[in-house]
Amino acid sequence: MISSVTICSSSKFYDTARRAEEILRKAGLTVYTPRYDYSEEQVRVGESDKIRLTREFLDKVARSDAVFVIANGGYAGVSVCIEVGYAVGQGKAVVFSEEPAEFALRALADAVVPVDEIGDAVRRIDRDAHRPGGPA
Repeated sequence: MISSVTICSSSKFYDTARRAEEILRKAGLTVYTPRYDYSEEQVRVGESDKIRLTREFLDKVARSDAVFVIANGGYAGVSVCIEVGYAVGQGKAVVFSEEPAEFALRALADAVVPVDEIGDAVRRIDRDAHRPGGPA
């Protein structure tokens, strides 16, 4: 059963990520989020910051049962692709808000659930459904 979720999002979509966070918290889940104060849309993020933030974020993914990827228009971005790969390697459920444009990411999705529906749906995600050796 999924009780904790990390929201993965390009800084371009932090408004959507905040909305998803509110919905997931209202559903009673523990929610880990990006560092909204490091939005690359508003501040310059240097190499050392990016390294630290990436490691910090992957720790959040490791603590959660699932990741919810904000993929407005199907876009994920390089950092989010890394986070999704890490989540899959950790055996976490991977849910996208929209179908990813990148075919490799589509192969890693356990479900696609719009932001406004994620609160009720996330607990029903079977994280083994699309994994090798999982249910057919």
